[in-house]
Amino acid sequence: MSPKDIVIISALRTPFTKALKGGLARTPPSVLLTHVLKATPDIIKPHIQEIYVGNSAAHTFTDVLGECGFPKATQISTVSHSGLSSAIPTTLLATSIRTGAATCGIVAGVESATKDYARKHSSPPRKVLGVPVKQEKEYTDHSYAAAVKAFEDGLWADMIIPVATRTVLKPAADTGEVVGKAQEEVPGGEVTEDDWLRAEREDSMREEDIEEGYVAKPADGAAAVVFMTRDKAGEVGVRPIGQLIDSEVVEGVDEVLDMLRDAGITKDDVDVWEINESSASEVIDLMHKLHVSPTTVNPNGGALTLGDPPGAAGARLLGSVLASLRDIDGKYGVVLIP
Repeated sequence: MSPKDIVIISALRTPFTKALKGGLARTPPSVLLTHVLKATPDIIKPHIQEIYVGNSAAHTFTDVLGECGFPKATQISTVSHSGLSSAIPTTLLATSIRTGAATCGIVAGVESATKDYARKHSSPPRKVLGVPVKQEKEYTDHSYAAAVKAFEDGLWADMIIPVATRTVLKPAADTGEVVGKAQEEVPGGEVTEDDWLRAEREDSMREEDIEEGYVAKPADGAAAVVFMTRDKAGEVGVRPIGQLIDSEVVEGVDEVLDMLRDAGITKDDVDVWEINESSASEVIDLMHKLHVSPTTVNPNGGALTLGDPPGAAGARLLGSVLASLRDIDGKYGVVLIP
């Protein structure tokens, strides 16, 4: 261990809910981000120097700093790059910490797929040709079962921050009033795990979807991960929950394996591979190319079941890999976003 190791102090997120229909559909992205950043432990907030926010819609979030309790000098930047929106920030912050420009920062991500639904929905599904539909369905069913078990076991319970929302009441037809004539916004209570698993899986089983492949549905939500140097963690008095060995934007499986080799790790040393499930075919294709056991890939499900808020994917996966490693007492995990 080195005092300059980059360690992870906390990994938090909101629930993820279905675009347009879910409990967070009426919650703006700035509010989602505020919820998850506010939950950063108070002992850490005065030390946060940089915040990188992934958001594929390129919204800006400078106004959230004061409400979240961070110092005025804290810099906050938005990174917009489709599904890599909250993966690239990890590389940026890691570089900043390694060069000494910062000792403590946050990688966050937020998406309101509801707010930006038209653009998200028009994006073509990312299907890898040559993967049989039957294999996609088998993988999707397996991922769903794994996510349900993880949900029931409370695997992420200590990482999820409930969000208080508002809802719109429409008069019922049997009251004599016309439905939709009057709408009243009232407190809707907390959105928790009950609204988190995507209940309408049959949406992805429709014939037209099968022709396109099994793909993740758009979702709303936010996530945030705190990084600092090991000596800074000792100074602040917080205990690391993980260590970041490396973070790079790479092209192809060979570069992934090269990165592991440079860190002194073989693919057989990796206990958990968290691969973003933007589509089942992408995950299956990568498993084959990496020659890794399916039991080590997304052991607790992923975006095919939970939904995909692209800007928050990287930060969500970091939390997931930590929870999965903790669950099996594993040592090494890899996060990949195709």
